[in-house]
Amino acid sequence: MAKAGPNSKEKHYFEKFKNRATRIVQDSDALKATLKQASEKLKASETDDGLRLKLIEYVKLVIRMITNSVNGNYNQLPWQTLVMLVAGLIYFLTPVDAIPDFIPIAGFFDDATILIWLGKSFQDDLTKYKDWEDLNFSE
Repeated sequence: MAKAGPNSKEKHYFEKFKNRATRIVQDSDALKATLKQASEKLKASETDDGLRLKLIEYVKLVIRMITNSVNGNYNQLPWQTLVMLVAGLIYFLTPVDAIPDFIPIAGFFDDATILIWLGKSFQDDLTKYKDWEDLNFSE
C-alpha cells in the first residue's frame, strides 16, 4: 500500500530544509549551485528504471521550472511553490535525512515520498509550467 504522505520524522526534516530553501532562493548563486547538484545527482541515477525513472523526470521538470523562473523566462511560479520545491531538492540532495541515502532502497523511497508529496501538492503549478514549456519550446 502506498504512503499517503510524509511521516512526522520526514516532516520534521523537511521543515528544516524549507527554512534553508528560503535562504537559498534569496541567493541566486546558491540556488544555481543547488540546481547543479540536483542535476549531477540525477545523472548518477539515470541507469535505474521504474519509479526511479519517473522521479528523475519529475526532478528534471522541477529543475527546468526553477531555472526558467530564476532566469526570468517563466514568471508564473509562486514564491511559496519555489521555496517548497527548492526545499524538496535540498531534501533529495542531503544524504543524511529522515532515512539516510546509504541505506539501500529505503533511503531512495524516503526521498521519493517527499518529492511525490510535493508533486501532488503543487500539481497545478507544475501543470501550468509544463503547458508553458510545451508552448514555448515545442518544435
